[in-house]
Amino acid sequence: MTTRRTARLLAAGIAVSFGASMLIAPSAGATQRITHRTTISGTDRSTPRQTLAAAKALFTPSSVSERRRQTAAHGGRDATMVLRDLAAQRADLPTAAERATASRILARPTDPSDPSDPPFEPKYKAVSPVGSDCNADLCVHWVEDGTADQVADDGNVTTVPAQAATTLRTMTAVYAAEVTRLGYHAPLSDGTAEGDGRIDVYLADLGDDGLYGYCATAAAAVAAPRQASGYCVLDNDYKKSQFPDHTPTQNLQVTAAHEFFHLVQFGYDYLEDAWFMEGTAAWMEDELYDNVNDNLQYLAESPLSDPYVPMDFTGPDWSPYGSWVFWKFLSEWQGAGSADDPRVVRDTWDNAVGSTYSTAALQKTLQARGTTFANAFTTFGTWGRDPGRYFSEGSSYPAARLDAQFALTRSRPSTGTLRGQTNHMGQSWIKLIPGSSLTTQRHLRLTVNLPSTSRGSMARVVAHKTSGAVTIITFALDGSGNGTRTFGFARSSVSSLQLDLINASTRFTCNQGLDYSCEGSPVDDGLDASFSATAVR
Repeated sequence: MTTRRTARLLAAGIAVSFGASMLIAPSAGATQRITHRTTISGTDRSTPRQTLAAAKALFTPSSVSERRRQTAAHGGRDATMVLRDLAAQRADLPTAAERATASRILARPTDPSDPSDPPFEPKYKAVSPVGSDCNADLCVHWVEDGTADQVADDGNVTTVPAQAATTLRTMTAVYAAEVTRLGYHAPLSDGTAEGDGRIDVYLADLGDDGLYGYCATAAAAVAAPRQASGYCVLDNDYKKSQFPDHTPTQNLQVTAAHEFFHLVQFGYDYLEDAWFMEGTAAWMEDELYDNVNDNLQYLAESPLSDPYVPMDFTGPDWSPYGSWVFWKFLSEWQGAGSADDPRVVRDTWDNAVGSTYSTAALQKTLQARGTTFANAFTTFGTWGRDPGRYFSEGSSYPAARLDAQFALTRSRPSTGTLRGQTNHMGQSWIKLIPGSSLTTQRHLRLTVNLPSTSRGSMARVVAHKTSGAVTIITFALDGSGNGTRTFGFARSSVSSLQLDLINASTRFTCNQGLDYSCEGSPVDDGLDASFSATAVR
């Protein structure tokens, strides 16, 4: 499947490989399967020069692979986030020439340029006639000048081409859904300095560069230091030869929903954490265009594919888009009965205005609803391990990956003690199966030794019965993070017990320039943990 991220990349993303096992195999030879993982450590945020290089690579790559290399070096983020970072870091570039280049990259397609300048991003020719189709809130702009950026029309910009009309209609529907129906603040106006204050959307041939669309901050912060206006650029036709997945209309729809929400986010806090911005933008695609299901592709790098990776990690070779499934969980879990409650996402953005970072805003939202992040994250883990049972569309989701699996037998009734480490906002699932030789009545004694519960440690057991019933059991830990408990393990009634070891910490030393919430250094990473399981009579 083609991978697409903000800026809607056509090129496939770079896979993450995990080199070290989280769990050390015991000396006992119990049948087992241990998936691979690595200790996740944050890398330094890109320097202004690295951000500038990534932005240049977006629009002037020698090849698609070069752009992918540059954006991977920038933490796996693509056009919208790269341009956001460039706008924030432009003043810190060391030379006037570099600052001028950054300004040129951030400029709109209609901004005049020196013909000797590299184009960097789609720029209309200075002599090209520009057409505009507008309503009270939005303007769509295009050219019909014989270049690749033109739309298919009659060469007369006084008549509105079909693609421009379709784009305006789609963006108007997105505006109504996100602002009017869901209640988000409208994107900030860019004022008269950039036109007439309406939201500007430019059409250009982005597919040739492997992009679906992007948005950029239009100027320095306007209403407060962390709030900004912006504009968007969308592809001018979404033709099948460039966009093979879905129909042109569907690709326009999900791109519009995703990118317009970034404009909304800019008005709340355009410097928010990338996992929050991208995860909720990908969630919005599904909220507005539920039948397209384009964001299912992001689950290949997500809390389901790799539950042990901190959910807020946005470092090299790792995409933040898959975290949308967590926001989907929250909206379904917080709804009454079978109803969805998307307000939980809006409440979190409301709480994130200003300098409040993502996980702190989320904690505030959940506390107001009578729960905690730890409770939500633990429940999310259970949903993710069996998505078809819990999520409304979970039959299309992959189950959260196991970290280990053991079949306990009469000759090998114990796992021995397995040791490893836990990281914040991460989970580890272990599946325990009564082997065929366990014919007599058996129980399973589980011993868990985790870090102190004050550091986010929790444990849960999900019992799957042969009848198909499922029982969820909170594994009680003492304050030191330790506990032992015995469970029914008769092969006649139990198909498996699944143990979830959880690190729900959201504690950070902020502003350390790392790839986590608040650019912080996690306080509770790399903590020693162990467990053992033994089948007993």
